[in-house]
Amino acid sequence: MDDQNPDAGSGKEAGPAEKYLIFTVGNKKYAVPSKLIGEVSALEKVFPLPLVSGYIQGIINRYSIPYALIDLDALLRDDREPRSGPVGLAKIIVLKESVDKLALLIDDVTDIADIPGEDLLKIEQDGEGPEGLIQASFEWKEDHILCLEIPKLIDAIKQGTIKNEFETYTP
Repeated sequence: MDDQNPDAGSGKEAGPAEKYLIFTVGNKKYAVPSKLIGEVSALEKVFPLPLVSGYIQGIINRYSIPYALIDLDALLRDDREPRSGPVGLAKIIVLKESVDKLALLIDDVTDIADIPGEDLLKIEQDGEGPEGLIQASFEWKEDHILCLEIPKLIDAIKQGTIKNEFETYTP
């Protein structure tokens, strides 16, 4: 162990505090750095798209800009089936346009947290698929929060590597 840095080798990242938006998807809590978020709003009209993976709900219109709507529930669940329940009360996290033109379908926002870098527990994963989209975790108000790696999520969606098999549209 490094005497100068007590966290060396502990899996914790040192650094200044960063704001995270904490939200629920299914029965789990996730977080995204707030610096990547353009807005959070209620889900409105979705324009479905044919021939896309089940986790892509369609396109939404935000101030005359189209955003692909990604269903995080379908994306992160092990069985990877589309959301079974109604999405009428769901919320969306719209990423900043400079990040990408994506909106994430979530269940609800629960909190905003200032998390010091040393409180983030880095998760080392090399797999593709949903499990590779979690970069770190932290404890917040007696809950275990998983941090989504947005750049990996965007790359995986663009490359179609989220799912092992390619899904085709069947009317």
